Amino acid sequence: MWTPALRTSLAASLLVLALAACGDDGPTGPRTPFDPGAAAQAATEMESRLDTDGDVMQSLRLVAPALEAEGGVAVQLLPGGLGTVPRPRDAESMVDPSFSMMLEPVFPTEILGSTFEWDEALGRYAISARAGAPGNGVRFILYAVDPFTGTPAIPLNEVGFLDLTDEGGASTTRLGVLAETGGVVRLDYAVTASYSLSGSAIQATVTGAGFISDGARTLNFDLAQTVSYDTTAETMAVDLAYDLEMADEGVRVVVAADSEIDLASPESIVLDLGMTIYDGGNVTVLTGAVDATDAIDGSITHNGETVALIGGSVSAPTFTDAGGEPLTAGEIAALQQVFGLVDDVFDFAETVFEPFGGGASAI
Repeated sequence: MWTPALRTSLAASLLVLALAACGDDGPTGPRTPFDPGAAAQAATEMESRLDTDGDVMQSLRLVAPALEAEGGVAVQLLPGGLGTVPRPRDAESMVDPSFSMMLEPVFPTEILGSTFEWDEALGRYAISARAGAPGNGVRFILYAVDPFTGTPAIPLNEVGFLDLTDEGGASTTRLGVLAETGGVVRLDYAVTASYSLSGSAIQATVTGAGFISDGARTLNFDLAQTVSYDTTAETMAVDLAYDLEMADEGVRVVVAADSEIDLASPESIVLDLGMTIYDGGNVTVLTGAVDATDAIDGSITHNGETVALIGGSVSAPTFTDAGGEPLTAGEIAALQQVFGLVDDVFDFAETVFEPFGGGASAI
């Protein structure tokens, strides 16, 4: 389920945002009455694709600590921990107002061209004498990962490599991420960051766009996160827009969320959330508002018709039909599967941004 504290009042406005993000580009075809089982199947397929290569995705979470231990990055790509999902209960630490506006090389010169291998004694990646890393970045050797520890299984079993490259220029920050195992490109995406300052308002935007693949099936993704901070009013706005598509399955998922935050009263934070699932010719939309106590108030529509209401909490959601009447156990189980996809998308986004400061703070 979702990690505590997500959200701000969306209802109609965020639904418009979620649908606008998709435009009319979703899959088309004959529309069918709402079938919770079919929606759950689409959610399950997307969830499995989000973790197409578990070893690679888990390894991404080991990159930032290694870079920090070896001198870190010249500038944190994601100021204020922009790479993680906003959690209302952690509002006090949601932003670092002192983050740098400078666009500098991401990697210190002294580690460019370095290859990181797993050091069993240190229990982390460390620079080795191994050659082969790109001259404008670093290489991490990938190993089979122990699913329980999230670290390379011992004895080490090398499976491929992960290259991080600085592709930015004098006025741009752009990082390339390429992972290959078994001679197949499993992950290929770019992270870009931009910053702006207008009076007392600071805005930072980070995007991650590319694909993850198991060699046969591909998931394309386009993730964008923006944080705006007003140093005078001490307010912050968070906007997230995630677009993921499995073209071969005719399934597309768009998640949008926004929150206006008064840092003087973090207990009043609410995150407004919308998720749209395109499956064939059908459009299923989940919208809701989640407050700092984890309570959720939302609904599910299918092809424009309200089919279910959502209440309870993020950790224990309740579902009824559009009239507030109980649903069957099977229908509830299916809707819980759809509801859980939101958390999986957030987790995926955090992992994509993880190598570049994504876990630095609470946002």
